[in-house]
Amino acid sequence: MKNGESIHDWAVKRFFGITGNFDEYKRQVVGRISTNAFLACFFFMILATAIAGVWGIRSPYEALVGFMLATILFSLGIVAPYVMIASHRAHLTDQEVGQTSIGQARRKVGWQALGQGVYFGVITYFLFGGIDMLADGSNFFDVLSLPWNIWNAVFRGILFGVWMGLIGLFRLKKQF
Repeated sequence: MKNGESIHDWAVKRFFGITGNFDEYKRQVVGRISTNAFLACFFFMILATAIAGVWGIRSPYEALVGFMLATILFSLGIVAPYVMIASHRAHLTDQEVGQTSIGQARRKVGWQALGQGVYFGVITYFLFGGIDMLADGSNFFDVLSLPWNIWNAVFRGILFGVWMGLIGLFRLKKQF
């Protein structure tokens, strides 16, 4: 948080991927996007809770699992893509770069993508190792030393890093 920026502004900028100053136009657009996302979530939660309540009379466990899966799918499959697409269309995520510094900005995006890929690979390596340990009841260090888990973590890190690099490159806009 730089320049006396509040925690709220910092969190909103990080969540929406806003670059540059958080001016009044960007606040209005964020408010509109947030309101639309909230209304969708509000109606979904009412409907999903009603369905889970009726379903829970017969089989409470299946209703709970269904409610949890529906919430996750709705959040990650509808609300998150809507926020990303609306932010992109409103040009909140554009990073304007001068003509002379475009190469430097691309290198910076590459280093950031490399760091994000390494971070994601390491975190998912330990996370998936812990999940495997809990699911199978095996030793944590034995699970971590399996070549398949190491290869999967490297693959996930590379895939995530490349994806984040492409997103970062698409956000760069030349300023004339």
